Amino acid sequence: MKKKIFFVFIFFNLINFYDAQNRRSYIAFLDSANTIKYKDGEKVDLYIQKAKKAASDKDLGDFYLKAIQIYIDTNHFDEALEYCTKAHHLFTEKNDLEKLAKVNSFFAFIYAQLNDPQRAINYYKITLGFYEKKNDKAGMIKGLNNLGNAYLVLSKYDSSQYYFQRSHAIFKDYDDPVLKAFVVSNLGKLFVRKKEFTQAENYLLEAKNILEQNKIKDNETNYSVNYNLANFYIEQNKPSEALFYAKKTGDFFNKNSVSFNNIRYFKNLYKASELNSDYKNAVIAFTKYDSIRELMNIEEKAVNVERIKAQHEYELKQKLATLKQEKRNLIYIIVLVVFLLVVVICIFYTINYRNKTEALDLEKKLIEAREKELEFDNHMKEKLLVHQSMEQQKIDSIIKATLEKVNTLKTKYEDTGDITEIVNELKVNSKPNTWDDFEYHFLQIHESFYKNLEQKHPGLTNYDKRLAAMLKLRLSTKEISNLMNVTPKTIENSRTRLRKKMNLTNTKEDLSKYLDYF
Repeated sequence: MKKKIFFVFIFFNLINFYDAQNRRSYIAFLDSANTIKYKDGEKVDLYIQKAKKAASDKDLGDFYLKAIQIYIDTNHFDEALEYCTKAHHLFTEKNDLEKLAKVNSFFAFIYAQLNDPQRAINYYKITLGFYEKKNDKAGMIKGLNNLGNAYLVLSKYDSSQYYFQRSHAIFKDYDDPVLKAFVVSNLGKLFVRKKEFTQAENYLLEAKNILEQNKIKDNETNYSVNYNLANFYIEQNKPSEALFYAKKTGDFFNKNSVSFNNIRYFKNLYKASELNSDYKNAVIAFTKYDSIRELMNIEEKAVNVERIKAQHEYELKQKLATLKQEKRNLIYIIVLVVFLLVVVICIFYTINYRNKTEALDLEKKLIEAREKELEFDNHMKEKLLVHQSMEQQKIDSIIKATLEKVNTLKTKYEDTGDITEIVNELKVNSKPNTWDDFEYHFLQIHESFYKNLEQKHPGLTNYDKRLAAMLKLRLSTKEISNLMNVTPKTIENSRTRLRKKMNLTNTKEDLSKYLDYF
């Protein structure tokens, strides 16, 4: 058992040793390529291919990033673009956003160097978005600075200034003199293009002062600041300053390399020498400038780059089409889910609405039934009131007639004690003020009638109000005349006067129906 464990241990150690050897060998090949990248292009390619074979699947992504950087440094943009495309596929599949941002920044830089600023801008914006999400201030400064340069190439000065100034604003709470010198120098370069020379010189000299005060030795930043100063003084036709900064630019890069930096340096040196009437050195600088352009074989590289760009664009379009289809499918699913949800909600709402409607209908019917019951009850009370009033009137009439007869008999008899007793009893049982009793019972049924009538028609007499009350009860003229103990003609005249007081004379409004509203 111990022997088996020992052999397994040895086996895994051998595997780890082999992997470590492979890893060291691929890094060694890349280091060799990096050491001679400005001296022997063919050997550089050979070392990179050996490194690719030695790299494991796990290390392939890091290999791509290092190889891209070497090809960018040597201005082999066709090879750099090809490796960028491969790295982009790899990191997209792995969902490695950090390294994907690095690849996008490589894409942007390559397209900027190949005079395709619009495509560079697209990649710079993607990269900037990544750094903004991470709140990586160094990355944000670089991204904004790169966008400012890209828009400057397109001569969109307002956009360029916007991104440069956004980049510059971050330094309020972030300290990095190298990056700050870079951004300030680029602001100077922008104002040179805008022909605002005083502001341009202020920014350019500020960038130089930042380098000197902080004793910055960074070659890239020093190259950029001195190159921009040389350009400015050439533009301003100041020979000595132009030549000083043109020469100083050469201290910060490998003059034996074949690169765009070398081309720009010799071009500035040629112009500054010519400005100083040093035609001998001007010719030497121009010759070197022209020879490097030929060595870079720009035309041939451009063909390869266009081929790789077309391939990369096709693959991106394919991915975009796939994403669009997936998005479309997702939208269909969402629409279906929303539709089903709406249907369920509609069904629920319909059931709920139907239940509420049925409940309201039932409540309405109950209210109507109560109103009818109340109306019927009031109607019966009105009938009873009228009947009682009529009966009381009859009784009062009989008692009155009887009293008159009894009083007549009293004159015929000497002993009138018994008769007087009968008269007194009749007077006690009679109701001298029948109308008060009528009004009391009427107001039990229609309690607000007189109040509403008074508000609408304030000039009515008590007689008018009594007549209105009896008309509301739908009493006939004869019944009213009996109750009020007047002739029917008097009632007719009273009705006419009441219509006039209520402004109903010239209308067809029925008086009894009109009084129903009170």
